[in-house]
Amino acid sequence: MLWLKAQVEAGRGLFLALAVMLACALPGFFSMPPLDRDEVLFSQASRQMVASGDVVDIRFADMPRYKKPVGIYWLQALAAKATGAPDAIWSYRLVSLLAGMVAVAATHRIARGFLSAEGALLAAVALAGSVMLGIETHLAKTDATLLATVAVAMAVVADPRRPWVFWAALGVSLLVKGPLGPMVVVLAVAALCLVRRDAGLLRALWRPWGFALMLAIALPWYLAITWVSKGAFWSASLGADMLGKVAMAQESHGAPPGSYLAALWLTFWPGSMALAAALPALWRARRAPVVVFALAWAVPTFLVFEATPTKLIHYTLPAWPALALLAAAGAERLRGPALIPAGLPVVGLVALAWELDRRGIALPAPYWVGVVLVALAAALVVAALRQGTLALAAATALAGFAFNATLFPSLAATEALWPARQIAAIAAQHPGCRMTVAGFDEPSLVFAMNARVTLAGAEDLPAVLKASGCQLVAAPDLATALPEIARIRGLDLGSGDVVDLGVWLKP
Repeated sequence: MLWLKAQVEAGRGLFLALAVMLACALPGFFSMPPLDRDEVLFSQASRQMVASGDVVDIRFADMPRYKKPVGIYWLQALAAKATGAPDAIWSYRLVSLLAGMVAVAATHRIARGFLSAEGALLAAVALAGSVMLGIETHLAKTDATLLATVAVAMAVVADPRRPWVFWAALGVSLLVKGPLGPMVVVLAVAALCLVRRDAGLLRALWRPWGFALMLAIALPWYLAITWVSKGAFWSASLGADMLGKVAMAQESHGAPPGSYLAALWLTFWPGSMALAAALPALWRARRAPVVVFALAWAVPTFLVFEATPTKLIHYTLPAWPALALLAAAGAERLRGPALIPAGLPVVGLVALAWELDRRGIALPAPYWVGVVLVALAAALVVAALRQGTLALAAATALAGFAFNATLFPSLAATEALWPARQIAAIAAQHPGCRMTVAGFDEPSLVFAMNARVTLAGAEDLPAVLKASGCQLVAAPDLATALPEIARIRGLDLGSGDVVDLGVWLKP
């Protein structure tokens, strides 16, 4: 602990927090196969952008992909080209990992303006080690990048000396996920002005040239895609996707109001333990600048998403830095006992193993060692609540690492969870054959075989077998005298259905 204190006093707290972010993100980062469904839809579209060189239109296989703007595809395509590994899923995940590090750095900067160096370290570590950010940095999606743009913009809100950074962050956010990022920031700024009864913050941030900078970043592509898609982008993204989710719960993702508040005790774990313990202190310090700032950021965001019928667990992630600020602010003023959600991740990990076992899938033995370590790390955090901010930061970092190191490598090593990898391995043994799959139509298969696969219905298979040339067919059943050369059993993570496919070879 003396070494840690010396590092923080020497101004190295940010580097320590970034190291924690890396330690939590890297387990399973390279080994976990593409995950259905959103990750593959983004990464495969980015892969095709690299291959085609078309940086305006967005395609998945031969279909338009217009649900989200182009920003994430540009970033993923750039990462794939820079790494020279366009066929590896980790090259597309790299964007999420770097975005997570940017969000942690911005959170540390914000906290440093309000709290001690030790408190800023705890805030940054609470974000870096959180369950939800750990999940998002392992996936090639938009959400970690959206978080980064919001965190950078809010860092300028906390210290408005560089308005150009504020407007640039909003411009990038518009390109990544449309108006969601600017919505979070605008609501936070409006709430701060209302609470302070002063529009000085607006005057400090508003710059006509800043607004022009935001438009210069985002508007050209929006105009180009409107022309290229003949307006189809707007009907798909703004109409079917965004407004559809506001109007009704899409894809069975409905939940009652209050669901996000209830879930954060797990999704923000292990920082949620410090947050729960700090609630009495936060109430007493509710007029403190850091508490006002964090609540103005978090409360409007939660209210908007709690009122939206479609609920996905990651939607409130842009408010996570505010929760980290509250946890750190309260940790410096801890008084009295509080309810600690220490055991929630252990319950979640055991429930996951039980559900997979019910479907005939056993997780590897190291998983259970990890579950024990997560429980021990949670107990360490509880003990550290009374040992000072630095001890709490160290215990929180250890708990975040234990959870990530338990979950992701174990999932990656469980072959039954990745039918697409099994199918692609069989196809690779017969490079001259055309591959047709019925009964498993997840996007991960398109990525695993770089779109060199036909997804068909059972009624199409007789015609496939009659076609000339070598044919590989994977299906639940096939009325043919051809030999079954393999059997694939597992779980479709996209739908939750059991996968049981035979593979037949027509030479």
